[in-house]
Amino acid sequence: MERVIDMATPWEDPIKASKSLSIFAGSSVSGGAWAKVFTDAIAQFNSLSTANSLGVTFKLASAAPDPSGVGGADVQFEAASGTVSFVSFGQQISVNANGTSLSGDTKQVMTVFGNTKRIAKAFIVVPATPQVNANPVRAVGDGVKLVIAVHELIHAVGLSNADHSPDDLFNGYPQVRAGAKPEDDKIEVNGPKRLPPLFLASQTMAAIQNNWK
Repeated sequence: MERVIDMATPWEDPIKASKSLSIFAGSSVSGGAWAKVFTDAIAQFNSLSTANSLGVTFKLASAAPDPSGVGGADVQFEAASGTVSFVSFGQQISVNANGTSLSGDTKQVMTVFGNTKRIAKAFIVVPATPQVNANPVRAVGDGVKLVIAVHELIHAVGLSNADHSPDDLFNGYPQVRAGAKPEDDKIEVNGPKRLPPLFLASQTMAAIQNNWK
């Protein structure tokens, strides 16, 4: 039997004890094409968490993470094409986003004391206009964007690329199947399984549960 190594990192103890992460939608999201998807992604993650006892939910924040300390939101969510920069605990963090890709990037800002690592902040960047080759190339529908967004929320709760699962929305190498219309687009994982609807496999659920217990 193959041994699965859990590479998830817990959040700082006070945040972990609250069982909740506050998340701020930046200006690239709140008034743009990702606005509804962002709102739906929070609702979808929280629904999955409640149904599967994951141990953590998201709540909306009115202020971005404090660039100099622990204040403000725990997580910031942006959409970009090109380089986007954040400042956390006085240090600049840059993310180079491919604006037409089908995957995002989440930077976890950690504190390290000896051998102990804890997440203090997280910054999510999704592609501004993810595209699929539907002959011709076009923007994907909101269903695919929802999968991208919730995937990155799972990274924000502490999971790394090493925790990727082949069987659910946390798949590291998903395939997009273009529909006749953008709203019919799907993400295919591990054969015939297609999303949306969103679902989690036991491997992903266990990794989140263990990280938040």
